[in-house]
Amino acid sequence: MNLRALLRTPPPAHAFAAGEDQLAYGRLTRKRDALMRVERVAIDPGWFRLGPVGLLHVERQVLGAAVTAIVRRLEKPPQLGSLVAPNAWVRSVVVDAGTIPRDRQEADEVVRWRLKKILPCRPEEVRLDFVRPGADGRVLVVLALDKPLAAAEETFAAAGVEIGRIEPSALALTALLPASVAPVLLAAVEDRALALVVLVGGKPVLVRHKPLPADAARAETFIARELSRTLAHARDQEKLTGPVSVWLASDGAERDESVARWAAGENGVMVNRLVAGAGRVPPTADVPDVRLLSLLGTAWGGEE
Repeated sequence: MNLRALLRTPPPAHAFAAGEDQLAYGRLTRKRDALMRVERVAIDPGWFRLGPVGLLHVERQVLGAAVTAIVRRLEKPPQLGSLVAPNAWVRSVVVDAGTIPRDRQEADEVVRWRLKKILPCRPEEVRLDFVRPGADGRVLVVLALDKPLAAAEETFAAAGVEIGRIEPSALALTALLPASVAPVLLAAVEDRALALVVLVGGKPVLVRHKPLPADAARAETFIARELSRTLAHARDQEKLTGPVSVWLASDGAERDESVARWAAGENGVMVNRLVAGAGRVPPTADVPDVRLLSLLGTAWGGEE
């Protein structure tokens, strides 16, 4: 018997993943451990705009047409779904919050108060989530402006789909990582961008997102540099010692080889490719592997 499964509400079986030029849809199995159907539609690049706090504006008409096109292909339109957002839609920051209340609402108010001097907007204008601090009192906060997220939700609602939660792609991917007592660095490459997540004890402590240079050689050098910087920062701030497992969700074999070459020059780094496992993701040439994995991860209900 899985007691946790009995005590928690399962995530929606339907998930959408947005990209710069594509909206993908995934229908998960009842156990939430595999994708049984995938659909996708192309979107003209530029359908959303970014600002200092991530997502700034959504072209409702463009997004709405994409959502409607997918829903019309389905025998039964989903009433509830999750949205995997591009990593660029959110911003992350680590703040020193000290001891925060156990009550979620009171803790939220403390975190927002700490953000007043950091954000270029009022803390009341953002949605946020955070990881409760450890002994050092440092809190990882992931946030985005409320209005453009609400616009995206309203656009889905107009097509008959209620979005139950919005999750950035990199954090959706962390659900697929195997349990590890050692520190983990997840690196994901998607839409010409690099996302990095450091996890300690299974909890994210650092999230970074960087656009990649268009030139392939420069991008390879850039990724190696950012991996080294992130690893060094995590080891210093989190006092990490010993080996670190690096999990890569990449956009091709060449990227895997590039990261393997980087790891060969580092001390105590082991690189693994993040995969879904046999039969869990249907083969399709139209949706990038990283996006398929994020669709699976956002509703993952597989091995505990």
